[in-house]
Amino acid sequence: MTDQGGYEIEDDPKPNRASESAPGRAPGRAPDHAPNPASAKSRADSRDQSGREDHHEGHEDQENEEDDFLPPPISPEADPKIWFVIGGVCTAMLAISWLAGARQLSPIEYSSDGATLISELHFGQRIAGLARTLVFLPLSTLAIAFGMLALAFVRQRPIGDVVALFARCAAIASIGMLVWLAPIEIRFIKQAINLLGPPLVTGALTIPIFKLSLRDATLTTGYAIMGIVLLTLFALVIVWAVGA
Repeated sequence: MTDQGGYEIEDDPKPNRASESAPGRAPGRAPDHAPNPASAKSRADSRDQSGREDHHEGHEDQENEEDDFLPPPISPEADPKIWFVIGGVCTAMLAISWLAGARQLSPIEYSSDGATLISELHFGQRIAGLARTLVFLPLSTLAIAFGMLALAFVRQRPIGDVVALFARCAAIASIGMLVWLAPIEIRFIKQAINLLGPPLVTGALTIPIFKLSLRDATLTTGYAIMGIVLLTLFALVIVWAVGA
């Protein structure tokens, strides 16, 4: 600036506002921004949430892998009605045969000259045979179920559908009893079939019904025979205890 006196006066430069506001800060340096606590907390929460989600997904993947390695259940889920119907139809056939006095159910005897004699069943024998059939059916069902449960324990396999298991066992037991209707008039062979036929049929039917191998079916049959023997001994103990 030049005045009239002929000399020149320089204007003082404006003081640095940043240096005035912050005496300890270097001139020309932008002020540091203070951290926002809310944003830092939100970022930490998001990291924790993502970590929990990753852990949960990893846990689910581990459970799915463990489920893939589990053996299949002994009794898969199924509608038990069809098996109860099969068991009921087979039992009804045997009951009607007893009431009708079927020749195949009559005892085989031999005459003095060696001829085969098959006498007709009287009414008392028919009712007694029907009663034995109705008692043997639940006992054999329990025995087969015992065999399947023992196999599940030995093989470390889950049981699965319990109702379907007993329905299948009842159907197998009722089908096995139909071998008593085999038209054989040789007493030794007839008695052998009546005794060995039901367990052999049981072992054969467990293969397609329960998807068992031949070895597991054999084990199941052995356990079922053991179960029926234990039930028989238990019944004898009861009869002995009551003094009958």
